[in-house]
Amino acid sequence: METAIEASKNALANHSVAVRLPASLPPVPMDAVRIREVLSQLLDNAVKYCPPGTPIVISSEVSNRHLVTSVADRGPGIDSFEQALIFDKFYRGRDQRYRVPGTGMGLAICKAIVEAHGGTLGVTSQLGSGSVFHFSLPLSQERARVQ
Repeated sequence: METAIEASKNALANHSVAVRLPASLPPVPMDAVRIREVLSQLLDNAVKYCPPGTPIVISSEVSNRHLVTSVADRGPGIDSFEQALIFDKFYRGRDQRYRVPGTGMGLAICKAIVEAHGGTLGVTSQLGSGSVFHFSLPLSQERARVQ
C-alpha cells in the first residue's frame, strides 16, 4: 500500500490520505506489482475526479475469506447508469470525458488484474456524495492462476 501511495505522491499533493487498516491482516497470495498498479490507478482516479483539498481514504478488511481494499473519495459521484459502464474498455464518463484526461482504459485494466487474481472490482457511489471503489482478493490459494 505504501508503494502505491508513494507512486501517486505528486498527484496526491493536494489531498489528505487516511489509511485505515486493522492491527493485522492475513497474508494474501498476489502479484504485488500488479495489485500496486490497481491501487495506484484507483488513487489517481480519486484525485482526477474530486476537488483539491478533499480527503481520500484507503481501507482494508477481511470479509467472506477475501481481503477487501477500498479507496473512498468525496468527488461528484457516479450515477447508477454509468456505474455499470465505467469498467468497460474506453468508457469515459459522459460528464467527464472532456474535462478529465485519460483513455478510459484504467478501470478496465484494473478489473482484468483483479479478476486474474480470482477477485472482484466494484464501486458504490451516489451523486454528490463521492465514490468508494473496492476490490477483493481471496485469502487462500483457491483463485485463478496469475499469468
